[in-house]
Amino acid sequence: MAQRGIASRSEADRMIEKGWVMVDGRIVVPGDRAAPNAEIRLSNEAEAQLDNAVTVIMNKPRGFTSAADEFGGAPAMSLLTPENYRPNDSSAAPNLMGGGLRVAGRLSTREMGLVIYTTDTALARRLAAADVEESWLIDFRAPPPDDAIAALKHALQGAVNITPAAENVNALLLTTATLGKGILSSICDGQEWRADITRTRRGDISLGDMPVRGWRLFDSTT
Repeated sequence: MAQRGIASRSEADRMIEKGWVMVDGRIVVPGDRAAPNAEIRLSNEAEAQLDNAVTVIMNKPRGFTSAADEFGGAPAMSLLTPENYRPNDSSAAPNLMGGGLRVAGRLSTREMGLVIYTTDTALARRLAAADVEESWLIDFRAPPPDDAIAALKHALQGAVNITPAAENVNALLLTTATLGKGILSSICDGQEWRADITRTRRGDISLGDMPVRGWRLFDSTT
């Protein structure tokens, strides 16, 4: 189930323990194995549990870690409070305590912008793919150095599109496949550039006009 992106290993274990999973027409029990081409069916209860998956997008500030197992700052998940909730409608902030959220695409403490937390296993696997595109805003706080675009393309050594940002003459917009955590910060350090680095998009999920520290629910079914 985990390999097919149906559920995480822990979710699959719980569903199997409850008798909610059938393989080739037979209810499976813990320890059973399934062939790679086996037919897997879930009970109505299991389907409902997966349908209740939650995805959150946040505009992470600098100085916060994007995951609980990281060090060097306060966890960004501590910002998932009613005070920081910025929905698209008038809905009240949901209670996410104990919700099993996990990060889908980490940011270093020096980087800002879009962080996605989700309980949706299929979405998390999709966003973890090596070819997922991301967009980044590199704000130099002054006109970018003349060699900035060439230096970035040389450092990244791959398919990358870099253009001046449409609404900020001091910034460049960079789009490329998923970067490792902190890569852009390291490049800027190597070039001795002072820049604010913000991730604005990961896959088909964009930050939009979310204020720093703000968060809202994201409907991954649309």
